[in-house]
Amino acid sequence: MLDNILAKSDPKESLVEHTTNVVVQWQYLKKRYEKVLNQSDDFWSKSYLSALFHDFGKVADNFQDVMHAKKKYDTNYIRHEFLSGMILLAYNISEYQKEPNSLFAVFSHHKPLTDELFREQDSKADIRIDENNLKNLFVWFNQQLKNHHLKELPADLGKNILKQFQKNDDGINFLYYKFTKFFDNFRKNIGINAFHTRKEYILYKALLNIADWTASAHQELPKGLIFTQDFLRDKIVEKLREDGKIQIANKFNFRRFQLESIRQGSVLAIAPTGSGKTEAALLWASQKKEFEKIIYLLPTRVTSNAIYQRLISYFHKSNCAVVHSSAFLFRKNLEDGFSKGDYLKDKTFFKNVSVCTIDQVLTQGFNLGFWEIKTFHLLKAKVIIDEVHLYEPYTLGLLIATIKYLKKEFETEFYIMTATMPKQLQNLLQKTLDISDEGIIKDSELLEQARNTFEVRDALIDELDSEIKSELSQKKKVLLVVNTVDEAIRLYEKYKNSCENVICFHSRFIQKDRLEKEARILELEKSNEQVLLIATQVVEVSLDIDFDVLFTENAPIDAIIQRAGRVNRKRLKDYSKVVVFKHQSITEEAIYNKENFLSRTFDELKKLHGKKLTEAQLIELVEKVYENYNINEDKYYKKGLEAYQKIQRDNLHFIKDNLGLEESYTREGLDSENIIPDVFQEKLVGASIFEKSRYELAITRKRMLSGKIIKDTEHQWIKYFECDYDEHTGLKFKKKAGNQSTIL
Repeated sequence: MLDNILAKSDPKESLVEHTTNVVVQWQYLKKRYEKVLNQSDDFWSKSYLSALFHDFGKVADNFQDVMHAKKKYDTNYIRHEFLSGMILLAYNISEYQKEPNSLFAVFSHHKPLTDELFREQDSKADIRIDENNLKNLFVWFNQQLKNHHLKELPADLGKNILKQFQKNDDGINFLYYKFTKFFDNFRKNIGINAFHTRKEYILYKALLNIADWTASAHQELPKGLIFTQDFLRDKIVEKLREDGKIQIANKFNFRRFQLESIRQGSVLAIAPTGSGKTEAALLWASQKKEFEKIIYLLPTRVTSNAIYQRLISYFHKSNCAVVHSSAFLFRKNLEDGFSKGDYLKDKTFFKNVSVCTIDQVLTQGFNLGFWEIKTFHLLKAKVIIDEVHLYEPYTLGLLIATIKYLKKEFETEFYIMTATMPKQLQNLLQKTLDISDEGIIKDSELLEQARNTFEVRDALIDELDSEIKSELSQKKKVLLVVNTVDEAIRLYEKYKNSCENVICFHSRFIQKDRLEKEARILELEKSNEQVLLIATQVVEVSLDIDFDVLFTENAPIDAIIQRAGRVNRKRLKDYSKVVVFKHQSITEEAIYNKENFLSRTFDELKKLHGKKLTEAQLIELVEKVYENYNINEDKYYKKGLEAYQKIQRDNLHFIKDNLGLEESYTREGLDSENIIPDVFQEKLVGASIFEKSRYELAITRKRMLSGKIIKDTEHQWIKYFECDYDEHTGLKFKKKAGNQSTIL
């Protein structure tokens, strides 16, 4: 009987029950997206067939014996989606030869679609199907097809399938030959239809996966989200009261700049730190329809975590997700019951509001990590991009290519905001977003306000020792920012006893220690205690902290402005200043070595020494430093702009998954690997994967290959790296002859 043909064993669920549940979820998706997608009846028929047939192959005894505990998975196991796809192909081979995207969705609904798909199967596997099971299943399937006015399965198809399986005792090889021939034929003939094929495949694959995942979890599709200006205002006031800011809450109203954001289409917003850009962007996003997503993109994990915690106070955690390389650990620390299954959905933008690092959207163009579902959920989405000027030319090129593709193919809209934006970048984004001058909004109120006095010291940091100690003796909150991790560590050792709270903060701390440091810094901020924070560039757009004085190593002007945004953040201090000192030679050689931006920045700031600079003056400084720089001619920008097409056309044929090509890094030079300092190896023997992940940090692949690596005996993908490490200064590489400072 049909009840005996199982799709799942724990808990037991029949193939008919599971397929019915998947089709029900698919029908909900069709109802939700039919008008939005504006696809033909033929598209929806094929999409339905992919949902109906996706698990048909589970009827094979090879699968059923495992479900009924008659045998374990072994080399004779045949992947059910392979058999499902071959049965669907046989059902209508002439049609699928012309347009196979919905069929590819079935083949790949569990594993990436690559040239290696299904090759691990044993070519000599004995494929068996109980004839009665197959006959009964055909009767049920034909009834479903008849209900949807689709042709029924040919009466002799079942017998033909059994014959093909047993052909020359080599059935799997015979079927695999047919699959590879079919796939190769498609690849050769794709030609100019590649872009159309890509979008169509995304739609088929996403509809199938979303329906299957939802049904398998016995859940419902996420409900939509609609909110208004008044709703957002009430939530902001509520949060202000919870934080004890009663007077601010009583007087709260949206600022003019924020209200100007409520306009149709994409927007470019230029506003200084502290102007309320987040709320301005949310007001813009409030125009979304019920099932359209909000995707909030940020440069760093720290800012992503902070914005996520703010947004759950507005929209509740059931509507919000945070996604980045360590987000699972972050969420697990917040919620004990948070699972990998929950995070898988978060990674693919199931929630109404997703807060992510920029990489999470850029990877979809490289066909990485459930890219089809990610891209599908960007359909008509409201995408907010913060601090766009911080991205290197290569990453900016990827971002521009992504915006163009999503705007054209998925009608995605963008709210791009920044505190500082060179005119060239503004023009580039304006052209990419296809917006008029009216689509550019500026916070004119705050642009004319000044926060900090800027001073320049024609000296290196060690020559400012007495000045730093003087500020600390006056109980000032001091931020010291340098351009290399090694220099941050050196200065921490020098000043670690200079006041009660001295913290070193950079990228080479394990996840556990980094989270603890972030929490400690925010705790000190709330209590308004004195602190000396010695940091690298990670502080530029990370923590919402407010210092009295900044000592910063010279860097490009936009980086200086970002660092200065950590000083007198709320514009309430009577005394605040930014001191810029000379950069080390390694900064020019290894980090900021393009177009003499460092010397230009230092020279322009010297001219304004001792002046309290308005936000408008700082923007003018950006223009002066970058006036001769043409982003369109930058070779790295061009490389990023063309990267997707090169990867897709040359390697992936627009629909295949990418399992890790080196070209697919989303940030220039970001070829990093996760490692665990070897000092923790003994401590982590027998620990869970989750516990071990708390001790990971990322270093460049080049650095990793230059040192000693020890593989974890229990989890082979986990690597221990020989180095020095402590919770105060982080990872230090083993000293070698000629070893130089390492950059962020």
